[in-house]
Amino acid sequence: MRKECPLRARISTTAEQHFGHVTRAQLLALGVTAGWLRSQIRLGWLIPVHAGVYALGHVPRHGLARACAATLACGAQSAVSHSAAAAVWGPWPWPQTIEIIAPYERRRPGIRTHRSTTLTPTDIRVHQGIRVTSPVRTALDLQPRLSDPQLVRLVNDLRVAGHLRSGAFVALCARSRRVDRLLGGAGDVPERPTRSWLEDAFRRFTRRHGLPMAKINAILPHNGREVDALYPEQRLIIEVDSWRHHSSRASFERDRDRDADALAHGYRTLRITAERLTRGGAEEAARIRRILELA
Repeated sequence: MRKECPLRARISTTAEQHFGHVTRAQLLALGVTAGWLRSQIRLGWLIPVHAGVYALGHVPRHGLARACAATLACGAQSAVSHSAAAAVWGPWPWPQTIEIIAPYERRRPGIRTHRSTTLTPTDIRVHQGIRVTSPVRTALDLQPRLSDPQLVRLVNDLRVAGHLRSGAFVALCARSRRVDRLLGGAGDVPERPTRSWLEDAFRRFTRRHGLPMAKINAILPHNGREVDALYPEQRLIIEVDSWRHHSSRASFERDRDRDADALAHGYRTLRITAERLTRGGAEEAARIRRILELA
């Protein structure tokens, strides 16, 4: 047993670099014999997760660990991709099945694999310790699956998080006519990204009803506060609310205090609910148009 302690320590150190996982090749490189490996599997210290990939002591269930194990199973040139890549970058829920992309065919049970001959070094990043497709490549891979609102939300979440800065966003627009059409064009100064699906809904609402486009996520000059939308010439603030995010007394009081402060500086606030954007939109648009005209 004493001889095994240093070996186990070295294995544990290796596994710590991979969210609690180690590969058969790494074990053999550390001096493990096939017989010792089989004995540790029987004892439950090494738990098979994928072919040639083992968890130490227990199988981690969180997304990053599952993604790391999948890349270990698929080889050094593989990377987390598609919906799993979006989850690594942050704006997407973890899928039940991890997706992996590689320049070669590699099928593994429990992993959804994609073979691509167009992967370049710029398409791959290391984020949170995991090889993953770049934000640009992730959006390109996912766009065939997404509706326009979903694609807008994905791209804007990546922008807000700082993963798609101006140069990368321009590159994405150049590679995707659809993103270019939806979010502003590679040759133009892009609009500020929205932060929620409600703001996306308001932007679609104004276009659908031919309203002037407000400045989204604008900053008020007198206090630096960010508002959902602003018509600066008319000094009109638009806040798009949902009951889910404004159902507490503290939120109710805070919103009214902000409205009063804005009014004290000459800015009126119109609060629109998600319900009014989606139902009776023509009536709401006529109301906003009338307010803008009176201003």
